[in-house]
Amino acid sequence: MNSLRRMLDVLDLFKPGTPAVDIEAICAQLDYAPASAYRYVRELCDVGLLVRLPGGYALGPRIIELDLQMREEDPLLNSSRAAMQQLAETTGLSVLLSELYGDTVINVHQEQGRDSEPLRFGRGRPMALFRSATARVILAHLPSRHLRRVYDDNADHPDVQRLGEHWKAFAKAMLDTRKRGYSVSEGDLDNGKAGIAAPIFDGKRVIGSITAVGAFDRFHAFNETYLAGQLVGIAQDITQRIAAGR
Repeated sequence: MNSLRRMLDVLDLFKPGTPAVDIEAICAQLDYAPASAYRYVRELCDVGLLVRLPGGYALGPRIIELDLQMREEDPLLNSSRAAMQQLAETTGLSVLLSELYGDTVINVHQEQGRDSEPLRFGRGRPMALFRSATARVILAHLPSRHLRRVYDDNADHPDVQRLGEHWKAFAKAMLDTRKRGYSVSEGDLDNGKAGIAAPIFDGKRVIGSITAVGAFDRFHAFNETYLAGQLVGIAQDITQRIAAGR
């Protein structure tokens, strides 16, 4: 593991309920020597990714600057916003745009529907690859070697077991999703809400998904085929826009 990766791993320690970390926590959780931990946080502070506080270190203002840059200039967001807004307005469902990094899916943009109750997994909330249509439609389109590694690393996880009790059953479930072109889930992340998602690609590589989600009564007011057609069409348009550099 190179020093840059080790330094950036410090940022992974910031999670809900952990707004600040100190050197002792960094050393304990990442198994770093104190000298290395001090060097990493000093460099992260120098570029604004961390800020020093009396109780330790917190995320710095550079992250807000990068977030603004992403909101205004990100090619995936710019290729998606108009269609997401139109779908949310037409159906009343919330529409989510999600991206894959590593083995995690994170929602990067949300167009709010007409449900009054907010989503638990809105913008900025990461999720594992096994729960919700949002993540599973991405999982199903991973390259075979990546998919097998993810399965082997998580074969005993209850969410994986629900998808398939062994590798062949799991792989078949993923193949079925790929053939269908979309995924549906009910209550996986938000009780009382259902979602339908389609994959987005950068060439042949899956990079994310678009999801329509809402309360059961609103969601089931629409025919599944209709919603699937809307989501798949939008996802294909986003994929084409990315490829064209628009």
